Amino acid sequence: MTVSGKHLGAAAAFLLFAACSSAPPPSGKLPPNPERKPGAALTLIDTEPTGLRCKVSGGKAPPLAVTTPRLVSLLPFGREPVVDCFADGYFRVRKAVPARPAETIVARLSMPGMVDPAFGPDLDAEPASGGMVFPQWVRISLQESDFRTAAERDRYYAAEAIRIQQAWGAVELRLNAACDGYRKPEAKGLILMSPECRKARRILDERRSADLSASEVNRRQSTIR
Repeated sequence: MTVSGKHLGAAAAFLLFAACSSAPPPSGKLPPNPERKPGAALTLIDTEPTGLRCKVSGGKAPPLAVTTPRLVSLLPFGREPVVDCFADGYFRVRKAVPARPAETIVARLSMPGMVDPAFGPDLDAEPASGGMVFPQWVRISLQESDFRTAAERDRYYAAEAIRIQQAWGAVELRLNAACDGYRKPEAKGLILMSPECRKARRILDERRSADLSASEVNRRQSTIR
């Protein structure tokens, strides 16, 4: 049985339409957001690079699969939602995003997971949240796992070490600004930080070192094609 060119063209058009209708949204585009109540605070879930897949889970809500960037209300996912991001050619990153009390950065650094360069400033607290707040954005950096040469891998991870230092440096600037009000009055012009600020600085240094160590582990586990 023969098929005319007209019918072949129609079939091809149908297949093209079916393929396009199921294709993921292009990188950098905002897919439709889930239905939400008026006034609900939304957090921007994004990745570096953008356009990757993430899963948001936690609480009693069913997991939500998104393509970044995507606006999401984190409140239904409990007090410690988890954002899990992944893509071919990158190391997977799974990060908890705990709801944060209305405290200074000095106090929050003593609370596990409350301060992270991936987290933006606070959203306004929702009435249903009991005064707890989530960040305006969560931007997770995924590191590459496949390289053509060892030299290419090492250049990439040297740049990653600088990025991590700069990201924590921005957090350190916020801490230093907050600690201006924590100086001891007997300092007499000298900078004598309070015990709270000294502890916060120590924790910040430990977390920065932990991120640098994790990056070095990724470097060593990378694949040279």
